[in-house]
Amino acid sequence: MQIWNIFKQNIIENKLVVTGDKILLAVSGGPDSVVMADLFNKLKNILRIEFLIVNFNHKLRKESEKETELVYSLANRYKVKFISKTIATKKYASSNKISIEAAGRQLRYKYLEEIAKQNKCNKIATAHNMNDNAETVLMWLIRGTGTNGLSGIPCERKIGKNLSIIRPLLAINRELIEEHIKKNNLKCSIDKSNFSLDYTRNKIRLGIIPELKKINPLVVKHIYELSNIIRNQNLYLEDKIKSFIGKNITKQKNKITLNIKTFSKKSKFLQYMILREILPDKKRAVQIKSIIKFINDKKQLNYKLSKNWSAVKTKQNIILKSVQ
Repeated sequence: MQIWNIFKQNIIENKLVVTGDKILLAVSGGPDSVVMADLFNKLKNILRIEFLIVNFNHKLRKESEKETELVYSLANRYKVKFISKTIATKKYASSNKISIEAAGRQLRYKYLEEIAKQNKCNKIATAHNMNDNAETVLMWLIRGTGTNGLSGIPCERKIGKNLSIIRPLLAINRELIEEHIKKNNLKCSIDKSNFSLDYTRNKIRLGIIPELKKINPLVVKHIYELSNIIRNQNLYLEDKIKSFIGKNITKQKNKITLNIKTFSKKSKFLQYMILREILPDKKRAVQIKSIIKFINDKKQLNYKLSKNWSAVKTKQNIILKSVQ
């Protein structure tokens, strides 16, 4: 199936783009985002949508200025508005004591949201593809994750009442993107940092995935399909958990009351998911398991959750209290 057909089918099936949308495209100048812009240019007349292009210069590489010029020429070619934004990534990383990679990501999304609102866009499109999803899933799996990590990159994420981030290339693999670049003679830039093994994602991209492809050439597609299954399961579970919380849990300012009888009837997995949702402080898996053990232990009546919260067990309820 050609890249255009996959792109259009993904958009229609997931309702990522509808007639009348105004979409901000994040275009770096790399192959993925250049192809995304090219496909949107074809889509705009079919669905009668409007799009504009933004490019971020992180001031990290000498090539950044040329990349901005390349994206500017692309916007001119498609006759759409172009916005350029320079980001002080190094300074932000240093002041917040985070990696350059994390700083760049945080700043990009911050300014994408600001620029989208300023230009009255209702959607932001990023060029994450099927391979990016596989890399993300493997990265979370290696670091340790629950089902959220296995669900990969969502095709759409709400970030406000009237704004969402969409990933229209998620159903497209990197090989098709490169093929589209060659067939249509599109100009794009190559970020040399993508080949540096200093980054975990690059180690997965350049080392692990090629080895997995030797075992099964369709591994990237299978990981994408797994992500979709897990994501749909998570949505189903979220509905079940919200329903249980609404019926069996009372939340007050410094107090959370949980019906012990109905909670104890749930499977250990659902108990885990419910507690993860309601606990006042973020807890790791091992801590949540300890709390479940406390709840199911008839002899133990008190449990210290953290320096700020404690749990008390009665015949009918588990009561989480603030000790401040």
